[in-house]
Amino acid sequence: MRRCCSVFAFLPLLCGLSFTTPLQRMSFGPYPQRDQSFPAPQFSRTVKIGITLEGNRNEQFLEQALRFAIMEINLMQNDFHFAPIVNYVESGNLLKTSRTFCRSVNQGATIQFIPTDAAAATLFQSACDRLDLMCMDIHQRDPTFSVPTFSLQPDNRLIGIAITDILRHYGLNQSAAIVDGHEDVPRLDSIIWYGAQHNISIEVFYKNTSSYRPLLRHLRSEQIFVFLVAIRDSQVSEFVENVFQLNMHDSAYTFVFMGLNVLLDDLTDVSFIGLNLLTLSPIDVVNYLNSQKMTQMIAYAESNGVRLNGPEHDHVPNIIPMEAAFLYDTLHLLARTLDHLAPLPDDFFEPVSCEKSSRWAYGSSILNYLYTVGTEGLTGNNQLKNADQRDYSLHVMKLMETGLTNVGAWHSKTGLEIFASILTSDSRQNTVRVRAGTAEDPFMVATVLQEPFLKLKEEFKKELAMKNQTVDIKKITKDHVEGFIIDLMDKLAAAVRKPEGAPFEYNIYIAREFGVLDEFTGEWNGIVKDLLDGTATFSVAPFTITAEREAYISFTKPFMTTGIGILYQQPRGSAQNLFALMRSLSAELWLSSFGAALIIALSMWLIARFSPLEWDNRHLCTGVETRFAVNAFNLRNSVWFSVCSLMMQGCDINPRAVSTRVLGGVWWFYTLFLSAHFIAKLASVLTVEKMTVPFSTVDELVAHAEIKYGILGNGSTYEFFRGSRVDIYREMFEKMNYSVPSVFVADYKEGVDRVMSEQYAFLMEASEIDYLVERNCNVTRIGGTLNTIQYGIGTAKGSPWTDKLSEEILNMIEQSTIPELVEKWWKRGSICVKEEKSTGPSAINSTLVGGAFLLLAMGLILAILMAVVEFIWNALHNAHIEKNCVMH
Repeated sequence: MRRCCSVFAFLPLLCGLSFTTPLQRMSFGPYPQRDQSFPAPQFSRTVKIGITLEGNRNEQFLEQALRFAIMEINLMQNDFHFAPIVNYVESGNLLKTSRTFCRSVNQGATIQFIPTDAAAATLFQSACDRLDLMCMDIHQRDPTFSVPTFSLQPDNRLIGIAITDILRHYGLNQSAAIVDGHEDVPRLDSIIWYGAQHNISIEVFYKNTSSYRPLLRHLRSEQIFVFLVAIRDSQVSEFVENVFQLNMHDSAYTFVFMGLNVLLDDLTDVSFIGLNLLTLSPIDVVNYLNSQKMTQMIAYAESNGVRLNGPEHDHVPNIIPMEAAFLYDTLHLLARTLDHLAPLPDDFFEPVSCEKSSRWAYGSSILNYLYTVGTEGLTGNNQLKNADQRDYSLHVMKLMETGLTNVGAWHSKTGLEIFASILTSDSRQNTVRVRAGTAEDPFMVATVLQEPFLKLKEEFKKELAMKNQTVDIKKITKDHVEGFIIDLMDKLAAAVRKPEGAPFEYNIYIAREFGVLDEFTGEWNGIVKDLLDGTATFSVAPFTITAEREAYISFTKPFMTTGIGILYQQPRGSAQNLFALMRSLSAELWLSSFGAALIIALSMWLIARFSPLEWDNRHLCTGVETRFAVNAFNLRNSVWFSVCSLMMQGCDINPRAVSTRVLGGVWWFYTLFLSAHFIAKLASVLTVEKMTVPFSTVDELVAHAEIKYGILGNGSTYEFFRGSRVDIYREMFEKMNYSVPSVFVADYKEGVDRVMSEQYAFLMEASEIDYLVERNCNVTRIGGTLNTIQYGIGTAKGSPWTDKLSEEILNMIEQSTIPELVEKWWKRGSICVKEEKSTGPSAINSTLVGGAFLLLAMGLILAILMAVVEFIWNALHNAHIEKNCVMH
């Protein structure tokens, strides 16, 4: 065994001192409850596993990973039983660390996992050598850590070779290595050495401030585009945020991370910006069994109150720290080794005394036998040949819109294998066929059938109908179609010249989809795949420019900008009725005004009776004096005064007393403003027809309880809502996702049909809405766009035609050629002709003022009836008077 350090001559003395664990150990929670699933095995032959941890969150998760693995192993009904002995220490306190080690050994832990701290790890390994115990390491160590330990972790030499192979594969011959301090430089030794063997130049830079921004800004000014990031795992999120703040997230910059725990960082907020971020992982996250096992481990830890990720990292998928994965695999490898050695002798389970410096008899034997046993675990095939040789596999991860994705693998035997091109198309240039662009070998243009961009000619449709044939998109050529795309390509073909000065020839073929990236295989389908493998030279279609697509292919300058709009039923005008003038005032205001008129009449009558100035013995009309004083404001005249004032008409009687004049003046002031408001509102009611629109913005649509809204079940609009980080859009997607019946539609036609037949708003690209509303007068576009979408021409990476097409597109925009094409294919042929506005005042519809004529007729009839009633009443009254005179 290895030589013991002199400091451990004092271990027996230190172990005799009392010691209290700084952190209380966490209880072993049920996952699953053994009495529910498996009978709890009863063993007296217990192999105790010791682990010494620090108190942070990841270290607490390592305890749960240890207990989870031991629980699984104990359920295998082996000849032995694992039991954990967990201790927590403060980092840097070697005295307490040594006491903790002795206490653990005295409790029977003959197999130890050494701490994270390098000095404490050295102390543990030296003690293990002295007592012939099994010491295992699960942490990634710097090259300066020279103490040999048993570990499944790949060392810095292997990681350096893997990263060097990645840099070589993509031709990244010059890079800047970024470290936090001088102590991190040894991690780069292997990369610098192996890189020098392959003409790869690496210059090291230090972070001298609290932020990476000054250093990144300096490197950007030095025209450095490749960065080898060897910072601490806890600084990854800050580093990526600084990159984003400096706009260094386009395809020109590449960031290769050395740490194996980058998967743990929440990068969802920056995954959509197109950052070229590469890293390595020993875990195959695509493997279903690995994903399931990590999910179970995290659930087990959470059931015991330990969360791997805090609330700020809720979006991180079920990924565990690399240390937890190596701990899990090491325990299973150890269990398999002991199972091969079974039955184990009785003294194998006896504890070792730290005070007596007794040695365990089986440490070296188990260590040697470990190299003859292999297991398949979370980190791959753990088949060790000797202490310095193992077949390692590391997975190449790239940051995509969906997060870090497995795009390749590195093997210690076979080297680097990339599943798909991720940074440059150099690796594909030997397999992509370059077309000549002649009549014999025309450029192939991939596109899609989508009106008005591309549609079948009417003559071709009639020909198919006569032959009773259906459309076979594989046989469609540019002679069978027309539209915006064909006109655009004809103009580009005539303007953009080949090197010999001749225009290029092209043909089209119809693709079924634009292309989706398979997260598991890293392969594209659709148009993107055709551009990558050379089937298509260009793609001219409503092809949305996204960061994910631009990581694989190139785009020209956008030829059209649009967004997601809302398609809804054409608003209906307000129903006309004879009493439209009554809408000038609300029902409450009409009732309150008539009520106020009645109250004023009664008040005038009462006040006038009390006021002596309102009593006069002269007749109101003739002025002749009478024997008795008469009050002009009787109840009938008071009502007449109130109504005349309300209608802004003059009255034949006026108040004379101060009190009645004050009351009358206040009433006139009220009627003045009421009449002005009535006339103003009446003018707008009679001349403006109000369109009934149930909503005008997305927020109003979401708040509307009766109107449903939906989108296509796949496509860029679906991806926009599914991946949106805007609260309102995320709420909309969740509501759409759980709606019954489903609000997702298979195609645009189904969406338009639902808009016209029910209360349904269809969210689709505004360019399609503008085309539809010109040809379907029953639908319209409401509001603006929810986002900005740009269509560009897709080309292969490194294509010489990208810049030429971009230049001509800009020329066509400046010369209004593209706006003219939009006018031709969107506006012309519209069947929904808008009525021209008259320059003079519009005539008032008789229907709108019909209520006034109706009121006039009703008033005339009422007046005639009242005249008849008055005549009859007066005749009867006079007859009664004459009868009384005759009798007397």
